[in-house]
Amino acid sequence: MIDVVIIGGGPSGVSAGTVLQRKGYKTCIIDKQIFPREKLCAGVLTAKSIKLIHHVYKDLNFGDMDMKDIYKIELLYNSKVIGKYTVDNAYRVINRTEFDNELLKYYKSVGGTIYDGQKNYKIIYDKSAVVLSDGTEISYRVLIGADGINSKIRSYVGRSWKASVLCFEKFIPNLSDEDTIKIDFAGILGGYSWRIPGKDRIGVGLGEFYIRGMKKKPARYRRYFDSQGIRNINNIKGAFVSFGNYVRKPVKNNVLLVGDAAGLVDAMTGEGIYFAIESGRQASLAIIDYLRGNVSLTTYINRIEKIHKRMREQSMYNKFLYVPIFQQISLAYIRKNPQFVQRILDHAVSTYQTGYMKEMRHKRMVRSG
Repeated sequence: MIDVVIIGGGPSGVSAGTVLQRKGYKTCIIDKQIFPREKLCAGVLTAKSIKLIHHVYKDLNFGDMDMKDIYKIELLYNSKVIGKYTVDNAYRVINRTEFDNELLKYYKSVGGTIYDGQKNYKIIYDKSAVVLSDGTEISYRVLIGADGINSKIRSYVGRSWKASVLCFEKFIPNLSDEDTIKIDFAGILGGYSWRIPGKDRIGVGLGEFYIRGMKKKPARYRRYFDSQGIRNINNIKGAFVSFGNYVRKPVKNNVLLVGDAAGLVDAMTGEGIYFAIESGRQASLAIIDYLRGNVSLTTYINRIEKIHKRMREQSMYNKFLYVPIFQQISLAYIRKNPQFVQRILDHAVSTYQTGYMKEMRHKRMVRSG
């Protein structure tokens, strides 16, 4: 009998497993892919994410990883700069394939067990068991669904939906040592394109709201990648992400959801790593209380209410930036108010020290004063 079986070896599942292992609980992680595995992601860690990582992974050494700290950010529209900013806290660009593998190695170092390459595993919910590809049956007390945006466990919990944003990304060599994150809002339906330099490579990508039946790679995608010096887009990989559509009650019986499986993605920027690790941590704490016989697993819902509240606020304000009828007004405001945008980048994006609503109120107070 395993205390907790975790489906998915990304940051949310590994973080939950790491905390549980340290508290003396027996866990294992099951994943379809073999690690290290390729992961489509811009790979940006904000200051809040870095702080949280050091809290969960006490002595993790970033110095051993391929990373680059970025302090310069440019916002653009149709390749024309509308704002340049130098942030207080670095945005750390990492290689997600390497980063995820390092977290998994850390989990193993605290006694965790990994079953990767399990393409044909099966979950038997009424028996609280998982059957591996070779027929081995593992019984569990609690199951964590950390199986990503296309989560099958989400259907069992009772809320299944399609992801709303489609992203594509291609990495090219960072030959000129670029040191600025560039975000462009033009030519994308309810999203943005990005150019994010890492230590040795640059992530070039875009993400926009996906309308069912729409071509997966319309002509505007080709034009964008062509403008970035990428001629062949046929081999560019894509992935869906959630964007404000989260599971309100991510618990059913002895099963709960974390990270992308629960739809926990920043609804303004698309950042997912912070919510992944934090939801994994909160899930582990709720499970510990449950296994001690103190409370129901539904306390997990209360534990992640701060995440849900943050997402509701982000969902309210993201319309002003991404809905076409509001976008030009918002971009004009960005051009005229660089100090406000600076505060957003430092306090509402990088650290969550404040939120968009508080920054708007602060702006109005400064203006009236």
